[in-house]
Amino acid sequence: MKFKNYIVLFLFALFFTILLFDACKKDPAPINPYSTVNYGTTTTLDTLDKNSLIAIHRDIFFPKCAKPGCHDGHFDPDFRTVESAYSTLVYQPIHKNNIAKSFYYRVVPDSSSRSVLYERLNNCCFVNTNDRMPQDNIGTPLPDDDLLRVKTWIDNGAKDIFNQVSLPRDTLPVFPWWSAFDSKYFPANWISISDDTNRINNNGSLSVIMDTNKSFILIPWITEYKIPIGNLIHSRLLLSYKMDDFSAPIRTVYPTAETFGDKTFWVCSMNTAGLLTDTIIYMRYYCNDGLHSQDAEFPTNTLWSGYKTYWSLYIKP
Repeated sequence: MKFKNYIVLFLFALFFTILLFDACKKDPAPINPYSTVNYGTTTTLDTLDKNSLIAIHRDIFFPKCAKPGCHDGHFDPDFRTVESAYSTLVYQPIHKNNIAKSFYYRVVPDSSSRSVLYERLNNCCFVNTNDRMPQDNIGTPLPDDDLLRVKTWIDNGAKDIFNQVSLPRDTLPVFPWWSAFDSKYFPANWISISDDTNRINNNGSLSVIMDTNKSFILIPWITEYKIPIGNLIHSRLLLSYKMDDFSAPIRTVYPTAETFGDKTFWVCSMNTAGLLTDTIIYMRYYCNDGLHSQDAEFPTNTLWSGYKTYWSLYIKP
């Protein structure tokens, strides 16, 4: 009887063990319908036009030119950023030129042949032997594809980051001041004879007082220009007894471009002989940068009369 009770208890315990085991079992995971999809390799698509300034700066100007001690702000053009590259390239006057003086700007939109940037990247001996850019690998040009990209950018208008073409600054040469120096000492000593103390009533806006038969050098101070000063054309100085009429000048002086140190000036060699004494002689200076149809003139008829008397001489009786 006891044996039967043990069997019943055993079977009862086994039954509950099986129920507990089934309750703890997890259902199989559902099938993932995307588990067999091949997603491949993730890539970033370069949407930049390779001939755009942004792409050229990223691939050429910055990694190959803005190296320490080079065009990293130490020298113009400045290739540290795409904006600084553009602002120091397009229509920016150059500091070095070839013997023929055939270049004016670093980049001229639509003309790689007139852009000194493209010339420096191609010409091994622009100024000196082996001065092709970039200079970290002297004599070795950039890859042909790089050169073609720069050329294409320039010839397509040298557009900025907004895809716009810059226009040349429409500024004529500016020369608001002039100085006179005693020919006896010039150029060894630049002794001025046009200071305020040598003007009528010591007034800086009135005529410079000159002796008769006085030789002197007159230099207009050209303060704004697009091409090297020595390349200006049509340079001339007109003298008249009439403040606003230079149609029949009493004298025309043609200056010469002369270099002293690292500066170039237009030098007018003059003498007061033959000019009326006790009379105001008015002067007008003209020149042209070859980029404008009209000559720059100063002073003009529309200006305040003080500018006109400032540009004048008075010959003592």
